[in-house]
Amino acid sequence: MSYPNAKHHNPDPDYLRALIEKAGYGHREVARKLGVSERAMRAYLAARDKKSALECPYTVQYCLERLADEKQRVRLFALAPE
Repeated sequence: MSYPNAKHHNPDPDYLRALIEKAGYGHREVARKLGVSERAMRAYLAARDKKSALECPYTVQYCLERLADEKQRVRLFALAPE
């Protein structure tokens, strides 16, 4: 497990979308799980040249990374031989 380090902040919407895809959830479900509004999540995922775009805070990015990592561990565990 990695620890939070704001030096790793990457608010790029493409990176955030990849994390959501890796986690296997839709953006609405991720927003609910992380306790942010759907509107805020859409703004984090919007292209930076759009008026509605917002820079995703590192705390949200970190939670997305943990959610994606957890989903990956569950998948690997399911594939492990008994």
